[in-house]
Amino acid sequence: MTEKLLQHRHCRFCERAINLKDEFCSEACRTQHQAFVRKKRNQLYILMAVAMGLMLVTLLVGSV
Repeated sequence: MTEKLLQHRHCRFCERAINLKDEFCSEACRTQHQAFVRKKRNQLYILMAVAMGLMLVTLLVGSV
């Protein structure tokens, strides 16, 4: 016996099944996802700044 599932998608944050037209199951998931994305973006910017700083220090020390 095969059971068919209705067409659906999953919440981008908590992975619950939701309607096709929605991206998130609730406003709480939307705000948590936005905070998570903002945190990851800030971490990436910090990582890039540290890497550029290390490259600059390496160039300055190497040229002395």
